[in-house]
Amino acid sequence: MPRRGENIYKRKDGRWEGRYIKKRHVNGDIQYGYIYGYTYRVVREKLLEKKIEIRQTSECTTYEGTIEQWIESWLAGAFSKQVKPSTLASYQYKLRRYVISNIGNVKLNQLNATMIQTLVDTLVEDQLSVTSIRLVVQIFKRSLKDAMLQRGINNELFENINFPTSVSKTIPALTSQEQKRLEKAAEESSLGLPILIALHTGMRIGEISALRWEAIDFEAKELSVEQTLQRIPLPNNEGKTKVVIGSTKSSSSHRVIPLNKKIMSHLKKARKEATSEYVVGENGHYLEPRTITYRFKKILSSNNLTMIHFHQLRHTFATRLLELGADVASVSALLGHHSIKMTLDIYITSQMSQRKKWINQLV
Repeated sequence: MPRRGENIYKRKDGRWEGRYIKKRHVNGDIQYGYIYGYTYRVVREKLLEKKIEIRQTSECTTYEGTIEQWIESWLAGAFSKQVKPSTLASYQYKLRRYVISNIGNVKLNQLNATMIQTLVDTLVEDQLSVTSIRLVVQIFKRSLKDAMLQRGINNELFENINFPTSVSKTIPALTSQEQKRLEKAAEESSLGLPILIALHTGMRIGEISALRWEAIDFEAKELSVEQTLQRIPLPNNEGKTKVVIGSTKSSSSHRVIPLNKKIMSHLKKARKEATSEYVVGENGHYLEPRTITYRFKKILSSNNLTMIHFHQLRHTFATRLLELGADVASVSALLGHHSIKMTLDIYITSQMSQRKKWINQLV
């Protein structure tokens, strides 16, 4: 009797049919071949012979195109239907900016470990962060997965790549006094609501842009983070972009955040004056992250406050909670981190002021 996964079936005409993968196209499409016989055993034996033949043939068939041609075909093929538009745009940018621009004209069948190491060294010289370099190599390796399986490309190309030592860069949080000055400036400005939301919820700027009023439960005093908004490049359209509102980065990014009295007060006031379904939107529309960032810088400048990145407000939220004694796991959940380690990095930095107090007590 046929076993599950063998792809052998009995037809209505009494014959047996076996199906095998005849060819995989660069775009991810699969072409099947078929074998027929009057007994299951005959079809199974013929199918096994055919699979061995295909495997031996494919191992000898190398891809003759360039790395650029392979990557572009891969991006436009089945992969584009498997991921979110924002992920596709991110992969396109990184592969084109860092891989194709450096080794895109190299024949794929001539690619070797030395070339990949040289690519890494070049990106280091260009002062790309170690984390970003590792991500670029990871994406490049993923794009070549099918080439390694079917096109005779060495599957050990990426095994002994030497990356520089990673030096983590801490993102400084505002001090309590700096936060008070910024909050005061935000409260006095008609453009300050995104700043207040970030300081009291720790939401990412894209999540704030996509936040709708329906996601806020005023009775339960909590909001649900489920979507993010970002502007991404259009595929195969240099210079053109589009706004995408989609699900948050990962399952851990989907979260419920309790709201304190202060932010509740600001949200209730904003709700009465709302002209959009989006909490920080206007005239029926959303506000893009770049608009929020522009207005944020404007508020900082007009109030003679230190120029900082909007993302630092998120770290400030986490730091205040940790200073109050909140456990790392809870803070991690509120931030939507997929790993507690990310939160621990903030925790270690947040303890510096406490360490100074302890040291001063020794005097």
